Amino acid sequence: MIKFFRKIRKKLLSENKFSKYLIYAIGEIVLVVIGILIALQINNWNEQNKIDKIENTYLTRLSQDLEENITSWENLIKNEEKRFEGTKQFIKFSLNKNKDSVLTIFPYFNIVGRWDDLTVNQVTFEEMKSSGSLDIISNDSIKIRLLQLDQYYKKVFERNATIKTGHDKNINDPIFDNLNALNLIVLDNTFSDLHSKTYTSEELEAYLELIRSDLFKLINNQKFMNSMVASMYSHELVLGEIQDAYANAQKLKQLIDSELEK
Repeated sequence: MIKFFRKIRKKLLSENKFSKYLIYAIGEIVLVVIGILIALQINNWNEQNKIDKIENTYLTRLSQDLEENITSWENLIKNEEKRFEGTKQFIKFSLNKNKDSVLTIFPYFNIVGRWDDLTVNQVTFEEMKSSGSLDIISNDSIKIRLLQLDQYYKKVFERNATIKTGHDKNINDPIFDNLNALNLIVLDNTFSDLHSKTYTSEELEAYLELIRSDLFKLINNQKFMNSMVASMYSHELVLGEIQDAYANAQKLKQLIDSELEK
């Protein structure tokens, strides 16, 4: 191709057709420029294609992380509702104090005593933030929501840490101080292999009476019952924050999934 253009150039010069040569030279320059622009455009397209693939990979991973977090928030909502019901049952019994019905609150011990640590999967987001890859996301709404959700998570975690400290001190400590767990083993058939003897009905009733007595000591523990009341009053706030986190995670996932479908 280059030899072909050279021949034309020499012919025009030998024939002393300067005006035609000038037009030809300009045309040749234009062709070269067009070729360069096409090459640059192809290179830019290839680079953008690589960026798009990386972005889609990150968005897919973010969607997967959010799916996991949504499940976690759903479980926390259910557990918080159960904990709220448990605190109400303790308060209800404390106000009535019918010793014969004290065992009705027994099933709620695991509920009010258990603590569910908040766990969210932010691996992809933290990786993107530390590597400066957040800018690779072309949808500004997704970037804004990612940053907002991260801040919201931190707020919820800070409150959760404060509540956990009070929970361990004011709920779990009184349970351990007032309830003899060994008495429960005798009445729990799940661990019958630990028993060295077969208990008579009178002996079982005696253990049951010990449990009733322990439960009453716990109900009369001011620190424990104050925590039950505080837990009941804080329920709406705690549940509201968990529900908000759940809703925000859902909205962000929907936005990311819509972007992936384009």
